[in-house]
Amino acid sequence: MDNPQPVDAEFLALQHALAGEYSLERELGRGGMGVVYLAREVQLERLVAIKTLPVALAERPGFRERFLREARTAAQLSHPNIVPIHRVGEAGGFVFFVMAYVEGETLGNRIRTRGPLGAAAVARLLREVAWALTYAHGRGIIHRDVKPDNILIEQGTGRALVTDFGIAQVRQLEVESSPVEAMGTIAFASPEQIAGRNVDGRSDLYALGVVGFYALSARLPFDASAVPALIATQLGEAAPPVERVAPGVPPTLARAIDRCLHREPAARFAGGEALAEALEPASIERSELPTPLRAWLTTQNPARAVLVIWAGVAGITAIGEVYAIAHGIGFRNATAVWRRVFLSLGLTVVPLMTLAVFHLRQAWRALHAGYSVADLRTALARWREIRREELAFESTESAAGPRLLRWFTWAACGALAGLVLIAIRARHDLATQHALEPLFTMGAWSAGGSLLLSNAFGVRLLPRRWRTAMLGAGRTTFWNSRFGAWIGALLARGRTAPPQLLNRPTEVALGLAADELFAALPTAYRRDLRDLPDLVRRLEARAVRIREHVDDLTRLTAEAERDVAPSEGARARDAVAQLGEQRDRARRDLAQAIAALEAIRLDLLRLHGGVDRADTVTSLLEQARRVERDLNVLIDAQREVHGIAPAPAS
Repeated sequence: MDNPQPVDAEFLALQHALAGEYSLERELGRGGMGVVYLAREVQLERLVAIKTLPVALAERPGFRERFLREARTAAQLSHPNIVPIHRVGEAGGFVFFVMAYVEGETLGNRIRTRGPLGAAAVARLLREVAWALTYAHGRGIIHRDVKPDNILIEQGTGRALVTDFGIAQVRQLEVESSPVEAMGTIAFASPEQIAGRNVDGRSDLYALGVVGFYALSARLPFDASAVPALIATQLGEAAPPVERVAPGVPPTLARAIDRCLHREPAARFAGGEALAEALEPASIERSELPTPLRAWLTTQNPARAVLVIWAGVAGITAIGEVYAIAHGIGFRNATAVWRRVFLSLGLTVVPLMTLAVFHLRQAWRALHAGYSVADLRTALARWREIRREELAFESTESAAGPRLLRWFTWAACGALAGLVLIAIRARHDLATQHALEPLFTMGAWSAGGSLLLSNAFGVRLLPRRWRTAMLGAGRTTFWNSRFGAWIGALLARGRTAPPQLLNRPTEVALGLAADELFAALPTAYRRDLRDLPDLVRRLEARAVRIREHVDDLTRLTAEAERDVAPSEGARARDAVAQLGEQRDRARRDLAQAIAALEAIRLDLLRLHGGVDRADTVTSLLEQARRVERDLNVLIDAQREVHGIAPAPAS
């Protein structure tokens, strides 16, 4: 028979001390500040977590009293994102506190076992922890040990809860006996806390920035093999941008984390509330698309390169044949020439049709996953926004060298094309052909070499402005057209999947709702309101532009607040304040625009409800046109901030 497992003596001693009040079930975890047990409170029949101090620490002079005082202060906190402390006490030589039991796991364990979190999950976590910190800071309590192992993720809801509030201050009296435990704590400590200076709530925000960095990448901003080296690095170096270790993170989230990690407290967010506001769900989740829509946007035909080359060669051949016909070259057999023209055109269309069918197949999959044509349009708009940001980051056009290489490449390719045309026209002139031969060789080497150099250095042949305008232009035009909507309805036939909800901007959701309400009206109503859909569509587009303006101002304000040091003059601070005022005014403008669209939707609902038809139809059209005029005024007013915003790269 197997020998029974040995029983932990401390477990037995604590159970004996708490007998009749708590029934210990098992150990949940342990660290430098003690052991956590899962227990059942006898009187209330509820699960709780009991954390005990190590006996060696509890016996130190002054430590027990300090711990009890701090724990009782933390026990006064009551917030949805803070694990509540039910009781602080002593029994049988143990110093302990009783917390609510949260079914779930720590953020640290989640990342160690399953890797980094997605951007939307990280934004939500940081927002909820920031709310908890704001609440505690308002009551004079600084956590001092914000780290992944002190953040619990509730199973089922995903809610983040902070634990060990107020207990970390006691750790300053503790001599760390475990280098691993010391590293785990110091890695998340702010520079001022490590240096022993006075700390405030901004120190916790720094630690929260490290948590966000770690949650996105499973890496720490500072790394070292020993505690002294880690401390020296944190005190002497600036944290790297989070985008360096987590490519593709939404810019709003990246800017918030980078700002939290600023070495100077004054350059960080003033409080947790400001951080939570910077991480509004719309600014983060808008960049997150469901898997079917991401697949529709990014999945490419595996033979795409071959098909594009095929279509290009066939198209150039067709152009050459048409050129030959226009100039009477090789026109002895007209029937044969036209046969070659149509053959070349057919060979051009076939690969393009193959690419189109592949794209429609991907659209069919997305539509049958429960999404709508409106969702495809929204996904395209978000993808174009993300790609514009990536193009801005990748662009090398600010340097003279890449620009010169691009223009030289165009000149070389143009010269080569000109030589080819001259050679075609002089195909029977042997002297001209002989004279063109060295020029043709030089042009081919120049064009080929410049193309290879451009590719090696990442120089695009089209200016960034053109590339930005062309991003997804074909797909956007198609899916926003009536023909695209008809094709989408055709592809969606027979769909069995339940409709999926896509997080979309409010103005887009209102526009879609208005379209649906209009489509459900009787024919006579739709006839009288035939101008309304186009008006609503224009209103929606203008509201989208105002939202983009709000996002730009929010980004500029955050960058200005981060870059302007407290020591700079009043002029710089006034510029930051002016940007903040412009942002707030733009937010009010957006709220007014959305309220106007909401009013149109409500009028349509009243019309469905049988309210007087004549009055409602008249007010709808007048209101829509009035709102459109007002939005035009708002968009014109946005030009006022162009003098503040940095000029775009040429």
